[in-house]
Amino acid sequence: MNPTYWEQEIVQVKAHRKPERFDVVVLHPPDAPEELYLKRIIGLPGERINYQDGELFINHEIVSDAFAYRTEDFNWDSFSNQTIPENYYFVLGDNRTISKDSRIFGLVSEKQILGIVQEGNTKK
Repeated sequence: MNPTYWEQEIVQVKAHRKPERFDVVVLHPPDAPEELYLKRIIGLPGERINYQDGELFINHEIVSDAFAYRTEDFNWDSFSNQTIPENYYFVLGDNRTISKDSRIFGLVSEKQILGIVQEGNTKK
């Protein structure tokens, strides 16, 4: 999650609630359930995600994403022929060029998400 978070940085995890787009979450990845990852929620249930020319598209509409310029083109249709199922999320790391995330291990279920990271001093 560099540059947002650094290796060995301590973070505060909030009580669990339904994740929202761009929340940073602590999760067990599907391919390594004993590990913990920090990733950013990008796609929500019922959506299709595309990145094209440094822009994020959700269901074919542009959505502002601070890290989109770092994201390689990604076409949802090559990933799935359906939308993100209920209780599943598409996650990406902030260091998109080297991040192991949903582009590699697939969608993350709500059950795999342990909590939402409290960023800065903001309250939600």
